[in-house]
Amino acid sequence: MPEPQHADAGVVDRPMSISHLVHTLRAYAPVIVLSMAAVALLYIVLAVALYVFSPTQRITTQKFRLDFEGAAEAKYPNGLKFSSGDIVSTPILLKVFQENHLDRFTSFSNFSRAVFVLESNPDYERLAADYQSRLADPKLSAIDRERIQREWQAKAASIAKNDYSINWSRTSDTANVPETAVKKSILDTLSSWARYVTNEQHVLQYRLNVLSPQMIAPSDGDGEPIIAIQVLRSKIYKIFQNIDDLRLVPGSELLRSSDGMSLEEIRLRLEEIVRFRLEPLTGRISSTGLIQNRAATQRFLESQLAYDQRLLKATEDSAENIRQAIAVYSQDQRGTPPDNTPAATVPKELRPQGQRPDTVMPQVSESFIDRLVTLTLQSNDVQYRQKLADDYRHASQAIVPVREAVSYDQEILALVKAAGSGPPSAEAGAVQAEIAGTQSEVKRLVGGVNEIYHSVSNNLSPSKELYTLTAPPLTRTEHSRNLMQLVLYGVGLLALSLPLTIVFCLIHARIREEEATEGYVATREAEAS
Repeated sequence: MPEPQHADAGVVDRPMSISHLVHTLRAYAPVIVLSMAAVALLYIVLAVALYVFSPTQRITTQKFRLDFEGAAEAKYPNGLKFSSGDIVSTPILLKVFQENHLDRFTSFSNFSRAVFVLESNPDYERLAADYQSRLADPKLSAIDRERIQREWQAKAASIAKNDYSINWSRTSDTANVPETAVKKSILDTLSSWARYVTNEQHVLQYRLNVLSPQMIAPSDGDGEPIIAIQVLRSKIYKIFQNIDDLRLVPGSELLRSSDGMSLEEIRLRLEEIVRFRLEPLTGRISSTGLIQNRAATQRFLESQLAYDQRLLKATEDSAENIRQAIAVYSQDQRGTPPDNTPAATVPKELRPQGQRPDTVMPQVSESFIDRLVTLTLQSNDVQYRQKLADDYRHASQAIVPVREAVSYDQEILALVKAAGSGPPSAEAGAVQAEIAGTQSEVKRLVGGVNEIYHSVSNNLSPSKELYTLTAPPLTRTEHSRNLMQLVLYGVGLLALSLPLTIVFCLIHARIREEEATEGYVATREAEAS
């Protein structure tokens, strides 16, 4: 009996058809959609559970802006450095903790760890994020990267960095503190910091060592008129320097003391006291024999002369050291010129008469490169050389008053040596009274200088406000799980689930086709037999 021929047995080995694949996916489209919906629904439930049951904390935030001059440069108005950590320093937080009786709800250590200050400038943050993404481009060349960095620095410098926020992190350690107490404590922290830096650190006052009226003591000289006059004269010259420093403060020349005197008028009055009262009084005392202890007075004047001479020597040495430093530095930067200088570079007046310079082609030699390097260094150290020149100028100017003091000491000493000695004159009491009156007037003038200093310091911040609240206090809840991350994870899961679902559908369709083909072949074999 002949074996049956299976004419359609090769149908199984036919190549894959694109049309067949498309029809299969279209047939399984409801299954794919339902599968993706099920995956999405399950992930949403899981993500919501993770987000809701993740560790959380509440944060109360109070935004504010620093209004004092120099806040953008992290400096107080008087030049001291400012740090945001000063606002939440331990003395300030301890005072707020005690005043609000927060020990009923938490400990001071938990309170101090929960309060912190952050910069809060949306414009600066957006600018930083923009340039950070631009600098992250690996295709940037070195020149483009440097250009972008310079552009970033210029734009960042133009944005004021004086917006901050003070925050209270409500963890389990501080969860029992009522919301009202939290907001009040934050506001009290700002006000306590403002009072502390104003009253204790005096940040609203200029950093000047203003002399007080107490420096004029009536007992100077111990009854010897010459010594009392010299001490008073020395203090008046210190007041001159004090007035000159105060005159550099903007607006100080417009202010007046309680008796209506300006800084210039006070200085003129002190100069008149020295010129028309103290110096003539010294000659009067020497000529009338009012020196009670001539030997002690002479020893005092000799010691002052020796002191001023030493000070003059030290001042001159300081100026000379600076001058030598400038000379040495300039010589090092200039360097030694090379011996093989081309003829074309020799000045015309230094060439021999009747000799024409040879035509020299420009060449890039080692000396040429050295000169380029020297010029570059000289252009880069302009500020340093300018600082040396300013130091030398100040040191040279400081020599003049010391030299004048030495000359004055020599004149007074010679005058005292030439003066005769005699019994106390009837004018001794009048001289002592005149010295005491001069001391009182100088003391009053020093008080006027102090009044002008305090007035100009008070005008430093006319509003008397160090900060301004820019928004009401807000409380938000933060989760350890980031919602945006969960969304991105969900998109990634769906992107991974779609091809897997399609693969499973194609496998299922292929299995069904193979089962149907095998069942059909088995039925025909049974009929043939």
